[in-house]
Amino acid sequence: MYLVSISAKESIIEGKGVFAEQDIKKGEIVWKFVEGHDKTVSLDEYALLGAEAREYLDKVAYLSATSHQYIFPPEDDPALYTNHDAEHHNLSVVVDPHVSDEPFFVANRDIAKGEELTNNYHEFDEAIKMKEAIPSWLQ
Repeated sequence: MYLVSISAKESIIEGKGVFAEQDIKKGEIVWKFVEGHDKTVSLDEYALLGAEAREYLDKVAYLSATSHQYIFPPEDDPALYTNHDAEHHNLSVVVDPHVSDEPFFVANRDIAKGEELTNNYHEFDEAIKMKEAIPSWLQ
């Protein structure tokens, strides 16, 4: 769940993106897993899903290195539109069990109101790390 004010708008990266509706300071926690809001799917549940459902989760969820579950936002959450940017992402993953049992994201620099919030999926998605072939949309 985003802990800062955001909105989903058209993105030059791909489709929609998540944009800051406030200035965000470097080091500020921007997103973290909130039980009861964010959704989870176990590896066993994922394996039982049909191809279309797995493809959807591959796009909107990440496989957590800590819980070994797929984590994703609910359907009405703008976080679904957080785009990948391997080189210029402004959110970085942090693992600190004193803050959250799951990885969370902090601003890796000051972010101005109106900027698109992006992260590098390769930093935190164990499913991507395990795949031999990276989807074209992620390169």
